[in-house]
Amino acid sequence: MANTRETSHKIYSTLYVLILVVIGMYCVLNATYTAIIGGTTFYFFASVILFVQSVMALRPSEHTRNLAGFGLIVLVAVLLYTHGLGFLSHLKAVALLPAIALTLFGLPALSNEPKKLNALKTILLMSFIILAAVQYYELDYLKGYYDSLHNGETWQKYGAL
Repeated sequence: MANTRETSHKIYSTLYVLILVVIGMYCVLNATYTAIIGGTTFYFFASVILFVQSVMALRPSEHTRNLAGFGLIVLVAVLLYTHGLGFLSHLKAVALLPAIALTLFGLPALSNEPKKLNALKTILLMSFIILAAVQYYELDYLKGYYDSLHNGETWQKYGAL
């Protein structure tokens, strides 16, 4: 019975990490494409920071968990620089949700209890899904903007757009 639980736990853990990696790669590729076609580069840098923060936060080492909160600090600093004190009212503040969840992984009070850890993993997964949805919406908006500027050029027909 214990062997079955260990096996199912490993399968669920592997599946969870696989889903996070797929959503994270979608965010990075979507942000890269948006930056290439002339959109904002914030999501690209936020995705890279979140990737590094994910690696730091989800490792079992104590020192790397202490460094996991720096991603949140960097994202807040970038949002403050680009949008001023009203940065929380901007749609780009959605990038803070996974950063906050990853920072909470470093707190022993939350990461040592299984129920709280499962809730935190669920919050992290949902926040990455929300970030991916916002990035998709902004890319779709940018494509719509470029479609309104259509002037019959072949690069618009067969190019990146």
